Amino acid sequence: MPSAARIALLVTLALAFPARASAASPPDDPESDARCEFSASSLLAFGLMPMAGFGVSSAIAIRWSGGSLALEPRTIEAWSRNDQQAGQRPRAWLGAASLCRNQDKAFLCTILQLGMLDMPVPEDVELAGDRSPTLATVGGRGGTDVCISRYLCLRGFLELHLTPGSPVLQLGSLTLGQTASFATIAGLGLVLPVDLE
Repeated sequence: MPSAARIALLVTLALAFPARASAASPPDDPESDARCEFSASSLLAFGLMPMAGFGVSSAIAIRWSGGSLALEPRTIEAWSRNDQQAGQRPRAWLGAASLCRNQDKAFLCTILQLGMLDMPVPEDVELAGDRSPTLATVGGRGGTDVCISRYLCLRGFLELHLTPGSPVLQLGSLTLGQTASFATIAGLGLVLPVDLE
């Protein structure tokens, strides 16, 4: 029959090993788990067209500990009307991809945009180039999230873009630049995080 000292030793070891294993394993970090984010934003743009514009965007992103990757379609329309085209406005149709570094609720991103400009030009005007020139930009984005609840956040951001090879419209001997060399986009929207489990 085992002695009382041996029984006490066995009980002590049985209690000590689970406690040590629990102390050695790091606590679960909710930010380390991958999650999906759906978002929609309103946009205010300067420099992407001959005049300022407003627009909307929607995005889907995969976020993990410290980073995220997002894909985002965008539509931006000029503020002022083109009187020659019965109220039509210049528009930009864009797709954006961004790779971000996330720190708490703040983020910094590298962003690439690619799309086309839809410039309302009268049909009787002869153009030397395309009526819908291609637009490509590269830049950075910074912003922050303010979470109202676990499943809803308010997001604000600011983007600065470089426009290499600005598209132009060629009207006879007259060349009209359609974008500035630098563009700015400000956005405000809602984010819906979804856990991937």
